[in-house]
Amino acid sequence: MQIANARSTRRISDRREIEWVIGALITVAGVYLHWVNFRSAGALWRDEAGVVRIATLPTIREMWSNVGHESCPILFPALLRTWSFTVGGADPALRVMGFIVGLLVLGAVWLNGWFFHRSAPLVALSLLAVNASVVRWGDSLRAYGLASVLMLLALATGWRFAREPSLKRWLVAGLVAVISVQNLFQNSFLLLAVCAAAAAVRMWRRDFKNALAALAIGVPAAVSLLPYSAMIREAQDWSVLSQIGFLSPLIWTNLSLAMAPTLAWLRWLWIALAILAIARCVIRVLPDAAEDDADTAAFFAGTALMGALICFLIFLRLAKMPTQVWYFLPLTTFAAVCIDAALANWPARWQFWRCAFAILALVCLPGARELITYRQTNMDLVADVLRKRADAHDLIIVHPWTFGVSFDRQYSGPTPWTTVPPLADHRFHRYDLFKAKMILENPAQPVCDRIAATLHAGNHVWLIGDVPLSQTPPPQIEPAPNNPWGWLDDPYSDVWGAQIGYFVAIHATEGEVVPIPSSNPVSPLENVQVVSVAGWQETSAAHGD
Repeated sequence: MQIANARSTRRISDRREIEWVIGALITVAGVYLHWVNFRSAGALWRDEAGVVRIATLPTIREMWSNVGHESCPILFPALLRTWSFTVGGADPALRVMGFIVGLLVLGAVWLNGWFFHRSAPLVALSLLAVNASVVRWGDSLRAYGLASVLMLLALATGWRFAREPSLKRWLVAGLVAVISVQNLFQNSFLLLAVCAAAAAVRMWRRDFKNALAALAIGVPAAVSLLPYSAMIREAQDWSVLSQIGFLSPLIWTNLSLAMAPTLAWLRWLWIALAILAIARCVIRVLPDAAEDDADTAAFFAGTALMGALICFLIFLRLAKMPTQVWYFLPLTTFAAVCIDAALANWPARWQFWRCAFAILALVCLPGARELITYRQTNMDLVADVLRKRADAHDLIIVHPWTFGVSFDRQYSGPTPWTTVPPLADHRFHRYDLFKAKMILENPAQPVCDRIAATLHAGNHVWLIGDVPLSQTPPPQIEPAPNNPWGWLDDPYSDVWGAQIGYFVAIHATEGEVVPIPSSNPVSPLENVQVVSVAGWQETSAAHGD
């Protein structure tokens, strides 16, 4: 019997050593991808530029009063502000901060693996470490990467309290919860899942007092969000411009890209693993003993996973916003760790499947590397070309207006510029200013007048972005909301851009597409084109004359 036990212990030890080696290997692959992303991402694109400008406003009071124009609470802008004023605010210095956050995501995955099952988190690493969406958007200068780190810390501290309640562990979990929701509003929905899972564990143990205490972990976090209530109400006035409702196909598309950006079939593997994790939570019967074991961890993780999926869908339905891939970053990292915790020692007879799965995940490495070699924007390259070629008497038109945020950061030349329609502030996304233009009769007309004056004078007009040049008259629209699309901003922007393109097409006599060379491919989210036009001809068909 002793010999059999010794052999069994040795086999477990050998398996654990193999798991640590494979875990280290896939972590190194992940670090490599973060390094490639750091070297390739380039200048800040418009969403990053906007939050950086808010973070570096002259005073903290100004930062606080404008944080409502960004989709996160104060913590991430405050950290950006501290980093900018201590390390540096140039794009390369800020990319270093993003690189560090990306490494912290890997560290948080390992920490959860240690807390849950004292072994390498092979399943979570397989799903996350070589995932191009996790690398690109986790390292981006937005709140989502750090929100993922803090949410994983909240999961770990919530589990520690559920496993063995104490006042110290409750205080630590409560503090992490507050910090987590102060970084991203969406984290509050995932935090609810953590609290519910911890309460479920204590209720199963007939420990109703600590079950209530587990639910109360989220109370300080909820209270900490109360100062944002007025800010949120104000933001609702202009958030209507982007609310398109709960669109299941769009949500599925972006969730799929978050889970499997390189190999589409991996999304089904995610789903299969999630179903297995939930099934183990539901089927397995917890022991009455109070000690920490794999079944208890699986019950907690599976419950947290189910709660997270339900709560995040509720958030999406309430927000009604068009989802993006990066919206799902906290959810996917949270889900991957829950799956890993639930399946860490299951099934008992086939322990090496996780090693095989981790090795299989490495097939994503070449595709992931290819995706993250893309530049986030070429606006810095466009700005360099304009500084060399545009004259102080020329005019620069940036369309759509959202491109004005990154252009404002990158361009510092003498040529005057404007968006369509003209806005008073381009430091960050001012949907409130854009909404004020939507109720006007013809907000693109001032831009047409400036174009006419510039071309009449023999100077050049530079069209930056996506101004559709066409001699087909654009449709006539009414001021908002008296159109089929109501308050949605994109259709108005598209029509006004078409008005500018039509005006230029029927009046300018010469044009040139200016090449913007780049050593790396550019993300389609901000791959900006440049057209230079000059000359003037009169025509009675001009729209807006």
